[in-house]
Amino acid sequence: MVKLFRTPLAMAELAWCCYQDAASAEDLCSIAPSSYSGAKTAYPQLATALETMEQYSTAAWYTDRLSDSDRSTMLSSITSQCSEDSRMTIAVYGIPDKDCNAGLSSSGTVQSTSDYQSFLSQLTTAVGDRKVLYIVEPDAVGLLANDGCGGAAGYLDNLKVAVAALSANSNAELYVDVEYWLLADSTNAAAVATIINELSASGTLKGVTINTSNYRSNDECTTYCNNFQTAMGSSTMTCIIDTSRNYNGSPSSDWCNVKTAGIGKPPTSETGISNIDYFMWVKPPGESDGVCTDTSYSDESLTGVTAGTFYKEGFQALWDQGFFVSEKGMATISGSSSNSTSQTSTQTSTQTGTQTGTPSATQTTGSTDTVAPADTGSSQLTTAPAATPSPTPTAPPTATTSTTSSTSSCKIKKRLRKL
Repeated sequence: MVKLFRTPLAMAELAWCCYQDAASAEDLCSIAPSSYSGAKTAYPQLATALETMEQYSTAAWYTDRLSDSDRSTMLSSITSQCSEDSRMTIAVYGIPDKDCNAGLSSSGTVQSTSDYQSFLSQLTTAVGDRKVLYIVEPDAVGLLANDGCGGAAGYLDNLKVAVAALSANSNAELYVDVEYWLLADSTNAAAVATIINELSASGTLKGVTINTSNYRSNDECTTYCNNFQTAMGSSTMTCIIDTSRNYNGSPSSDWCNVKTAGIGKPPTSETGISNIDYFMWVKPPGESDGVCTDTSYSDESLTGVTAGTFYKEGFQALWDQGFFVSEKGMATISGSSSNSTSQTSTQTSTQTGTQTGTPSATQTTGSTDTVAPADTGSSQLTTAPAATPSPTPTAPPTATTSTTSSTSSCKIKKRLRKL
């Protein structure tokens, strides 16, 4: 492998690649979900696909549902294994009285603002002044907007605490999680803008994260980002799209282990859309939304397993119907190769940032919230506006392993690091 770099042509390609990477793309870095390690052992036929997934950065979840010791281990792993010039990707999920609507995800070590300050201090001390991207408190804005239970639960004041603490690092980029349906109309978008303006007075925000644990297409989410900027009256703040399961868009209002879902475009800062800073995998692809078997689910949902744990059939469907098979020609898990034959994607391979047409009623009225890491258990989250279906359960992801996942546009550079 080293001989690849001995010819003048190879050296020129390396120099150009690394110049391009330094000039434009962020090198996103995280540690792989622990569920992948166990799945490769339990299901050897998934190993190639899972190893491909591990080459990209899936957000690490820093949550009070992990013990203090486990959080320390996670932080030690990500800070020691991600290079200084990379940008670590971390979802912060520990606000007091999480999931105040359903109460199924409210347990954890953080019970008060004082606890929350200590929880955040552990994180910021470990990160220091390193480059980091924070996704701030999935579900919180959805439970705060429109006089939701987050108001009485003190979410606004605690979000201000988080923004102040996390943005004290000038190399940190903060994106507050916002449910997509809150940006589907001007009234709800205005409520979001009010909250974001209040939070931005406490520290520096880059923007919002859209589509966490959901299936909405990049085109649809770009429209929601446009709506957000319109409500803000400025294009200064921008957006992240969770592409972990959105390759085929969301053809229905179902949210639980949707059969037609596919793994979306890999994490990158080179989105090709002016107001979308990153595509990211926030939800670890393959981790279940829960058991979707009662009469409230349609036949468009796979059965599933306990929320947040690895689901073999779900991962196989996501892989076979997603980006790597459809656009990269990789083999399906069943062994055949495909060039966009396993599923007709509702997304174009090159995003233009222009929405063609208005999202359908089914697309804009559903409410799906975060499924967080597995150790945290299942939880039914935000209740959307009256006419909307119930939201997706939030189960924080499984604890992450020490395997480093790094996303860069410079493949030769990545190969060099492994030598």
